[in-house]
Amino acid sequence: MTDIPIRARARQSGFTLAEMAVSLFVTVSVLLGVLMLFDFTNKLSRVQGNVADMQQSLRIAQHDVVRLVRMAGRGGLPVGNLPAGLAVAVRNNVGAGERIGGGATPAVLEGTDVLTVRGVFAAPIYRVTAPGRITFNGVGGPGGATSGSVVVPSAEPANLAQDLEPLRQAIAENRPEALVLIARHSSSVYAVVELDPAGSSVAGNQVTVAFHITGGQHAGAYRTLSPGGAFPATLTTAAYVGILEEYRLYVREEHVDRNDDGSDLTPKLSRARVYPATDAPYAGEEENWQNDIADNIVDLQVALGLDSPNGGCTVAESEGTCTIFESEDGTGDDWLLNDTAAPDPALLAGVPLHYLRLSTLARTDRRDVQYQAPLLVRLEDHDFAGSLYNEREERMFRRRLLQTVIDMRNL
Repeated sequence: MTDIPIRARARQSGFTLAEMAVSLFVTVSVLLGVLMLFDFTNKLSRVQGNVADMQQSLRIAQHDVVRLVRMAGRGGLPVGNLPAGLAVAVRNNVGAGERIGGGATPAVLEGTDVLTVRGVFAAPIYRVTAPGRITFNGVGGPGGATSGSVVVPSAEPANLAQDLEPLRQAIAENRPEALVLIARHSSSVYAVVELDPAGSSVAGNQVTVAFHITGGQHAGAYRTLSPGGAFPATLTTAAYVGILEEYRLYVREEHVDRNDDGSDLTPKLSRARVYPATDAPYAGEEENWQNDIADNIVDLQVALGLDSPNGGCTVAESEGTCTIFESEDGTGDDWLLNDTAAPDPALLAGVPLHYLRLSTLARTDRRDVQYQAPLLVRLEDHDFAGSLYNEREERMFRRRLLQTVIDMRNL
């Protein structure tokens, strides 16, 4: 038997134990590095996805709300006395347990604002057939009338077509819509009345629009939107008529477990549509109390940019203290509801509204146990001292704030 040379036997003997241990260690180290990189990338991707969803919610919320708010007052409704105005109204920093319309309607998240806007949003503003004389039913003309009517043609005097379909639908569906009538002699003279579908008629290329001044389902509530709460005596001829709408924008309190108010919050920015100045959902449909716009919106705040005399003071700031919109530093800033200083309501009458600053605060859908968001201090006049959102578990959510200044073009 021929002996195998020592060098050949060494080549056939394989790896030594030390070599195997080193190679195994290197392999495991590489695998662990790859797994750690994969885990880090997965976490980063998940966080970025959550942040992207949150930012998209913010964009959707702002876009939808801004588009609606910018049209407030369209059709001739004035701003009224703020903050509880006519075209724009703000319910500021609502308390615990408040509802958007009372009763069993959806709950509003505590500390947030409710923004109400009214105007002719979806339907056209119709020109009334010249000379626009209003036919009254009752005693003594506008002062004692209980109802009336005007004629709206399919083509206005300039021979431009008017889409009468919204009026036809309201009549056919027997909806007690709010109508805003604008006087022919002055756009500052107006009234809000209730459509009378039974008394209205559609004939060929025109609609005779009948309305209730008193009686009806909501005529009394609508009348509160008229000057002094009454039909103006000088409104005997009308130039325009429009279907008035009301929307309430709010943060709806929602929980993961709907039957447990102690479970995690999942608040949503929502829009309620009601018949103007009432707590009746539009078209009698309860679904109109909550048309959700965006998820995980935890705060909605509104500040009103006004144009008061002397920049927010009754006298020039150098001559004395402010008594209209005094800010916390003792100066006037012409912004209402942006700090805790309360203006004198008696001095708000007739002060025009030029801008509305809308602030929405959103959070991610999921917690990140390795993250702690900064403490919330104050957003406009909402003080977060002692707030749930400053507790440790709530600070695990990433948060973003988006603010938009809206030019109130119709006011």
